[in-house]
Amino acid sequence: MKATVIIVNHNGRDLLAESVPAALAAARAAGEHDVVVADDASSDDSVAFVQDNFPEAKALALPKGGFGAACNTAVAAAESEAAVILNNDVVVTTDFLPPLLDDLGQPDVFAVGCKFLNPDGTLTDALGNRTSGEWQGGLLHIRHETRPERLTETCPQLYPNGGGMAFWRDKWLELGGFDPLFRPLYWEDVDIGYRAWGRGWRVLFEPRSIVHHDQGSTMARLHRPAHIERMSAKNGILFAWKNLLDGARFRRAVAAQARWAADDVLIGGLPPRTAALWWAFRQLGQACRARARERRERILSDDEILSASAGGSP
Repeated sequence: MKATVIIVNHNGRDLLAESVPAALAAARAAGEHDVVVADDASSDDSVAFVQDNFPEAKALALPKGGFGAACNTAVAAAESEAAVILNNDVVVTTDFLPPLLDDLGQPDVFAVGCKFLNPDGTLTDALGNRTSGEWQGGLLHIRHETRPERLTETCPQLYPNGGGMAFWRDKWLELGGFDPLFRPLYWEDVDIGYRAWGRGWRVLFEPRSIVHHDQGSTMARLHRPAHIERMSAKNGILFAWKNLLDGARFRRAVAAQARWAADDVLIGGLPPRTAALWWAFRQLGQACRARARERRERILSDDEILSASAGGSP
């Protein structure tokens, strides 16, 4: 099975100096695999830097569209059965690729997520490992496993962290890739994992595929913390509007979100959350259209998705 390793970049020349050679070494060690840098309209010299220093890698210069759009374009252009997406601040280990491709050999698997470690090799506050979720208070609450003893075996998880995930290209294209509803970033990886489970495909966590992630190093240079918080909150709301199809749960979720707005008016409430709610309303029509598609194509219920992705029966 051939794979295309895609590193998504925006103004990260210094990060590429570490991530690209590591990806090239891993691609060579695993066989004949391609490495592509999908550059999201960088204003630094990222593209020229890759072309001049790493001729084995292909630099794909793209118009500004955000993380999801860059991924979608690069995956569509790939000439391989499988694809791997990496953040530009993720440095892979040389042997990270074969375990991912082994897992993709199972026909009902859509995607496999890597094991994320901090640059110093620790798990403290590391995000993206053995993800799970629970509907409560109008939102899907995400959990990331950090206990070492729970991260030793290949197992189901809710979604693969977009900073390090492998998947079947044909299934990705069938799902439509990352949904532009969540542009410019956040929750698009949760969404595609949830939708894959809903169609009866599995998502796995693979502890043998180790990558090192300097969490937040890219986002901190591109966005203010308050903007990141509000953007993530807005997309969490859109995720619920799109994907929560259970009627009773959805009505409770909408009622909870209405209370946020009431609290904000009456007693001050939670400004980041309520501001995100008004921001999400601008995309209500887009969310409704995406929800209609989920109704047509999903074969598992919300409860079955969460049960199966936690290792239970659908």
